[in-house]
Amino acid sequence: MTIREFCEAYKAKKFINLKQGVDERVEWLRSTLELKKYIPFVNKRELCADVIEACCTKEGGLIKVDSVSRYIVFTISMISAYTNLEFSSGEEYSPIDEYDILCEANLLNPILALIGEEYTTCNNMLNMMMDDEIANNNTIEALLGHSLNKVSSSFDELIVAFSKKVEEMELDFSQINIEPLKGILDLIPKK
Repeated sequence: MTIREFCEAYKAKKFINLKQGVDERVEWLRSTLELKKYIPFVNKRELCADVIEACCTKEGGLIKVDSVSRYIVFTISMISAYTNLEFSSGEEYSPIDEYDILCEANLLNPILALIGEEYTTCNNMLNMMMDDEIANNNTIEALLGHSLNKVSSSFDELIVAFSKKVEEMELDFSQINIEPLKGILDLIPKK
């Protein structure tokens, strides 16, 4: 069921009595969402890795995090993993639009509450993996390594270019007058 279909079905129910309606809403959400109580650890880890990939960029050797994207992608990923709700995909896909549709219908927090402890567990796992990603890549050592790799590759390119130029040159050492250079050698101290 798509997010739009789900929200339209929810609005069509028109829960009237607020006191009893709250329980009716929760029961309707449980039955309609087909909630999974648990997903395997490997799937949780993969979900978190996908979130990190979606919200992190590397600039100048540093990992930069877009925390808003992290929250949106994580929330959508959790809902997709634990319910039968389907988010749109493709070029015209806007996760923010579907996030807004859930919020406008006041359904986001109740859905996340039904996922419950699993949401907390995955969020903790995401925080640990994000901390590791930053700690492993944003240290002085990692930055120096990144910079040295750039300098090293630049030197490699320079040496290759210089070697090609020297190969292209036609030098005739018999034409060089070395007499003026002998005076320079005399200036060098001898041990």
